[in-house]
Amino acid sequence: MARGAQKRIASGNASAVTTLTYGFLVSNTVYLLGNYGLWRTPASFTATSIARYVVTEAIAAFLGWQLTSMAHAGEDLAQSGLTAYMFDVVYITWFVHIASTLVSRVFWWTYAVVGRPLTQIPAYAAYLLYTQILRPYVFGRGAAPHPSAPAPAAGAPADAPAVSKRQAKQQARASRGGRRTAART
Repeated sequence: MARGAQKRIASGNASAVTTLTYGFLVSNTVYLLGNYGLWRTPASFTATSIARYVVTEAIAAFLGWQLTSMAHAGEDLAQSGLTAYMFDVVYITWFVHIASTLVSRVFWWTYAVVGRPLTQIPAYAAYLLYTQILRPYVFGRGAAPHPSAPAPAAGAPADAPAVSKRQAKQQARASRGGRRTAART
């Protein structure tokens, strides 16, 4: 049984490594020949275009190398989580390189509008940085209450601690003198 699972993982990993190899080969060939070889003018050979390509390709190549080494170590590349995120970044980079070469340079903006892989996690990290560190410690404002924290009771002073529904019921029973709420010592 375990041998079957290992064979399945090895087969899936070999397929993923082959896809990564051919994907990098195709996307880089199309980008380099299209932008600096076949039909672009020397004016398109700018420092900005070179920097964009080098930075994005370096990130994708690092992630591809990481995925390949994970595959050779026998880890399952079909798992969700960080592995899927790494594949998403690589695939989006290939798409941007090919589409910006063959269609329009506007496709570089894909990095700014893609939801999950490239903006959601960094945007959430920036939100946490602001709400948990910058606002309370740098700007001097208190941290915002957690969304699941109970709201203060109506008519309670602003600086009174928040009371949950259960605590409010217990206090109401105690004020009526119920026997279930007798002081426990």
